[in-house]
Amino acid sequence: MRENGPEIDSGSIRYQGKAVDDREWIVEFLSQQQTGVLGLVDGEEPHLVTQLFVYDDEEGAIFVHGAQAGRAHDIVSASKGARACFTTSESGRYIPADEPVNFTVEYASVVAYGIVGFVEERSAKRSILERFMAKFAPHLTPGEEYEEMSVESVDRTAVYRLDVERMSAKQGEKEPEYPGAYDLDAVRESR
Repeated sequence: MRENGPEIDSGSIRYQGKAVDDREWIVEFLSQQQTGVLGLVDGEEPHLVTQLFVYDDEEGAIFVHGAQAGRAHDIVSASKGARACFTTSESGRYIPADEPVNFTVEYASVVAYGIVGFVEERSAKRSILERFMAKFAPHLTPGEEYEEMSVESVDRTAVYRLDVERMSAKQGEKEPEYPGAYDLDAVRESR
């Protein structure tokens, strides 16, 4: 457990006006996001995996899960203490400008860097998998709407743990009355 959590590295943000160094905002943002991208290195080639995730600020860790097979599993298995990164983001309205190169979008994102490995202990894996269910199916009750996780299910699932050393976050301005701002999905639906 980390006393102060991962380092917030707002200095790496190109547009300092968009950098977020408020830990509470970052933790809340991570708790609300559903998917993110885990970045691994396979030899000299990057490998990206989009996953559901759970963030634990007390542990300073991002958790994802998957099969105990496949490229991501092989990469992490082959390199104990593999360096990795993770990102999640959301976008809002599009903001037009006089020139297309100046168009922008309302957005927020977090990028985290650290070491990735597996959670091996069965009870720890079960606890993390239960957190996934609480985050993504809070309206369902184990043993009623779905079967409780069997030992076999827990054992055949790989749970990845990214120990976050540092993270950066940014958020674009949200101007409620920005002239011409539009929701891209709404524009597409109206066509």
